[in-house]
Parts: sequence; structure tokens; C-alpha cells
Amino acid sequence: MKAALMYDIGKIVVEDVPDPEVDTGDILIKVEACAICGSDVRTLWHGSSHVKPPRILGHEVVGTIMKMGAQVDGYELGDVVAITPAIECGECLYCRSGFTNMCSKLETIGFEFNGGFAELMNVPAKAVKQGHVNKLPSGLSCDQAVLAEPLACCINGQEPLGIGLGHKVVVIGAGTIGLFHTELALLKGASRVFLADVVLSRLKNVVNLGKNVVPIDSKNIDLIKEIMVQTNDYGADIVIVACPVGEAQNQALKMVAKKGRVSLFGGLPPDQSIGHIDSNLIHYKEIGVFGAHASTATQNRLALELLANKRVDASRYITHTFRLDQIMEGMNAAKEGKAIKVVVKP
Repeated sequence: MKAALMYDIGKIVVEDVPDPEVDTGDILIKVEACAICGSDVRTLWHGSSHVKPPRILGHEVVGTIMKMGAQVDGYELGDVVAITPAIECGECLYCRSGFTNMCSKLETIGFEFNGGFAELMNVPAKAVKQGHVNKLPSGLSCDQAVLAEPLACCINGQEPLGIGLGHKVVVIGAGTIGLFHTELALLKGASRVFLADVVLSRLKNVVNLGKNVVPIDSKNIDLIKEIMVQTNDYGADIVIVACPVGEAQNQALKMVAKKGRVSLFGGLPPDQSIGHIDSNLIHYKEIGVFGAHASTATQNRLALELLANKRVDASRYITHTFRLDQIMEGMNAAKEGKAIKVVVKP
């Protein structure tokens, strides 16, 4: 099969490699589509402690079942499935408490396991056993279904924020993740969502989200002052940092209301993650600050249902599609902010 292997920082090579071996509990899928995530971009240009090259990246993956191990049941050859990539051990305290994305031994497709930037991908037995292989709901295309994984991560990120009726929410970053957070906040009853970005072209997508979404060009407008004006100097109830920018994290603390909540959703490169936050703002304003990492299989199934029922409109997100042998073009399009969502199709 052909696969795109990351060999080093900034280096991916598409080459022929042996087909994956399929053990008794595994499932082999023919990859139909695999989207590029911000973490793929960050890994390619900054590395990751979870990736030991050469590695096939790609974890937002949908495919058709081509082969199954003898111990697999509940599926048939030809089933089209979406994969929940973050695989738990199923035994630790976090797994037993239902927080499988916090598993002490978490391993992820596209990081510890080879991922979906290939013609074929093996789904390991523990992922199959623990419900990480989800059949696509009727009417949902493969291209649209790849959005379930990042949408599930946003669902997970919003769970501790308590967004509800009448809340004013700020989302910093108008990429795919920021747009998902905006749609989810509106579904939960937020009265207004202020969506900010320094790339003006990204904000053009806001017009499709309705009159309760306010775009802010934060390159030319002082975002903190604008939010304080818009909220009568109280600040926003919730601020979600949906971009990998350290200074935006501190801006969030300044513009959130007393007793408000901040999500540091966007991960930072390992060498840029320290020294951004003024902890006195947290202390004196009694702000709740939350992280967000990955998602659970249950959240992925919910994401698939939201997409299939068009509660979240998948059609507005996929702007660029590339062949596997064009993957570096896709990575660059994602890195440079030229795309909302890039899909790679073998």
C-alpha cells in the first residue's frame, strides 16, 4: 500500500510499505478520507513526545472495513466506519470513572499507532473491543464524517464550562475548532458568541452562523476593550481559546467576567507553553480555568449524530481536498490558514 510517513521535522514521504497485519481482534479498513488536524501540523513542524518516526500520522479517519480478525463480531465487511482515535486501557481509575480520554495509558491512532494518511489502516483490538469503531449514520458522507473527531473534542472541551441560556461567549480563533465551539455554544443557548481572529478571511464564515454571532477582527481591533464594551464592562461568561497562541490565553483571563470560565482548548507547541498566564487574574476574579484533551468514544458517537442530523452543518467546513501524494500541499494549506478543513483522500 501507499502511505505518507513522517521521517523528521517537516519531512513526510509518500512511499510503498507493506499492508498492515491483522491480528485476531483487529479490523483493517480501506481509508476513504482522513482530515488534517492542527495537532498533525504541530507534530510535523515541532515534533511530539508521542510520535517516534517513521510514523503514519492522521487520526480523523473514516474507512470501509476490508478485513476482520476471527474474534471480531458486530461488524460486516463493507461497513463504513469512523474511528475514535484516543484509545484507553479500560482498567485505570480514570477509565473506570468514565474519563477515558484521561487514561493513564492512553494511546492514539496517528501517534503511538500508525494512522490514516495511507491507503489502509489497522484498528487495534483494544479499540475495537472498547467501542471506538462507529458505523456511520444514514445520510452522512465519509468526507463529512471525518469531522466527528474534532467535533467530539469540542464537545468534551465544553462539558465543564456550563454554557447555557443567555450566556455571552467569546471564541478566539475562527478555524474549524472555533467554528465548532461557536455552533455548540449556540445549540446550548448562548445569547451571543463573539468570534475573533487575526485572519480577516476566516471571519467571512461567520455570516453562515446567524445574527447571534459577532465577528471581531482582532488584528485591527483591541479584543479586550471590544468585549468589555459589548458586555457593559462585566466581561464574557465564558472564553474559549481555540488557537495555539499563548498570549491569547492571558487575554482570555482579562476579558472573562468575575466567576467566569476559560477553556485553554488550543494546545501550544512544547517549547512555547510556559509563561503566558497571570495567575492573579485567576485568583482575584475567581475564574475557573479548564484544559481539554481528546474525547471519548461516547462523545464521538454524539458528534456523528449531530452531523448526520445537521445540528452542526458539515457542508461549510471542508474547503480543500488533496490526494495522498499531495499531503505536503495539504499540510501547508492547513499551516498557513488557507483552509478551514483539509481532507486527504488516498
